[in-house]
Amino acid sequence: MKMMISQCVLALVAATSFAGPPVEVKDIAAPPEDILSGRVRMPDPSTCAATSCTALLPLEHVTAGERRIVRGDGKALVALLADHPEDWNLTLEVGSGERFIQSELHDAGPVLPGALARVALVDPQATEVEIQVTPPDAEAVGWMLLADGQEDIKLRTHFDTHSFLVGAPVIVRTEVVGADLLEAEVTLRSPTGVTTTRTVTQNNSRRGSALLQADTPGNWTVQTIARVRDASGQERLRTTQQLIQVERPEVVLNGVVSLEQSDQGLIELSVPVTVLGVGEVAETRRVAVGCEIWGRTTDGSEVPVCWVARMNSLQSNSGAGVLGLRCDPRWLDLAQVEPDTLMIRELRIQDAEGFVPFVYEPEPVSIVTGSIQTPKVKISEIPKDMLAGRSGNMVEGMESVNTLSAGGHVMLISHGYCTDIFPWTTSDFSGDVELFIDFDQNVSHDTFALRFESLGRNFKSMGITGHSQGGNAAAHLYTFYWSSLDWATGNRRIQGVGVPWLGTALASDVAVLGEIFGVGCGSNFDLTYDGSALWISWIPTWVRQETWYWTTSFEDFTFWYDYCQIVSDVLLSDPDDGVIERWAGQLEGGNNGGHKEAWCHTRSMRDPPQCTDGSRNSELNTESAR
Repeated sequence: MKMMISQCVLALVAATSFAGPPVEVKDIAAPPEDILSGRVRMPDPSTCAATSCTALLPLEHVTAGERRIVRGDGKALVALLADHPEDWNLTLEVGSGERFIQSELHDAGPVLPGALARVALVDPQATEVEIQVTPPDAEAVGWMLLADGQEDIKLRTHFDTHSFLVGAPVIVRTEVVGADLLEAEVTLRSPTGVTTTRTVTQNNSRRGSALLQADTPGNWTVQTIARVRDASGQERLRTTQQLIQVERPEVVLNGVVSLEQSDQGLIELSVPVTVLGVGEVAETRRVAVGCEIWGRTTDGSEVPVCWVARMNSLQSNSGAGVLGLRCDPRWLDLAQVEPDTLMIRELRIQDAEGFVPFVYEPEPVSIVTGSIQTPKVKISEIPKDMLAGRSGNMVEGMESVNTLSAGGHVMLISHGYCTDIFPWTTSDFSGDVELFIDFDQNVSHDTFALRFESLGRNFKSMGITGHSQGGNAAAHLYTFYWSSLDWATGNRRIQGVGVPWLGTALASDVAVLGEIFGVGCGSNFDLTYDGSALWISWIPTWVRQETWYWTTSFEDFTFWYDYCQIVSDVLLSDPDDGVIERWAGQLEGGNNGGHKEAWCHTRSMRDPPQCTDGSRNSELNTESAR
């Protein structure tokens, strides 16, 4: 078996950034069904809500009076998150002191990577407990995670927009489920640690909103703290943590979109924009451009023709520019519409790093259409070149210049976000296998995918099996860029285990705590609920159909406190693998390989790591395309 160390991977990435042919982008298209299903449409922010039945609080909130927990019937615990929790004292006093529950040290796992937490479980027989916490000194910083077991009382928060741009207003909407909202506040924390707090204005007994505005680019955390009253009159606390990636408004739409037919017969869409340079030098960046094409049939009905998308390079200099898209005219013939009836809807331009929208025009935009001829060719099956265009590196048919590579046809196995050890049991795999190793990295799906592309230039073809974010990156690569992944043959082009297709709440929780304690690899917007929803709206069905995925969770015992990771468990909804909730590990339109209990996301959890499941690894090895 071939193995590759991280230094080789990074060297290849660096080398191919400056040598060899440039990365080739695809002319992506999706059929009308993807439009009508909403699969490739901008997500509604309300569907990306953070939901919590716990409270994550700075220590001063606890010492100032939030020291009593009235226990419900669900999971209840108190966890102290601090730099050195072993130097703190944390106990729970029950009733008049008959019981005294001493805390224990646990791995803080994915919540505070590489750190410990002091955890005390609340006795199931207790109705009320008092928190006793003593820091080692007056300067010590700590946060408390409180789970009172009343899991039917939840706080839901979401944004009113995904246009997280410098200076643009963002409304945080709050809703309490199962109780009445007494008061709430929202704290916005900048990338430099500066905080701004806003009081939530209540709309009724359970809903409210607060207006926020970010003044600099970067990752900002948003925490909502709500005091609620349940049906019995008991007051409780709930918090949500969210992350937003704020961008400068780099590009704006400027003019009329033109449609012309090229010499090769493709319909070229030219989107006029103005690039807003910031300072003397603006970073060259990639933006994804996409839109829906509609037309009218002979009876006057408006019907979707196709969705088209393409990755573009946004030039570093400011001024007028054009972003391009291409459409195969055979889509018009399939929809039975004439070129002079075409309309452009749902036009969007989004940053490749995080997919925050710079431009979003849901209503039809102004267009001018040149002379376009549609081929009258009847097709029984949509060919790949209608879905992905054609690679300029093709030599004959669908064959690529990658076939000239000295490398073979391989199965590439990858880790995910911010790992420091390869998760897979490599002895479970055989044949032509390569390992992608790039430890301790925090990168976007786009950057991750381009590192796959760079490494893949060494092989004639490759299938990809990814753990966690490695699965996202594989699907991203197959969607946007031509690579050796396109030339793989076999049963399964992309396989993913424990992939956060719909995000994870921990991406926001870690962002809140990581900035304070300086642990982990940093925040990653692509892994949040909002970031994942923005990204996955660019992944068409034909990519999903080439993707197989699996989920796992802890073993569920009767009358037992079950979890993969004791701290992260109360921040996630059951069942979960310690990082990914089962519901968030689903890829609509993909191939669900199944769900297994008694396997967790990674090491140092209660059950074994999911990537060490020998029976599944054998299947992955056998079925992988190469």
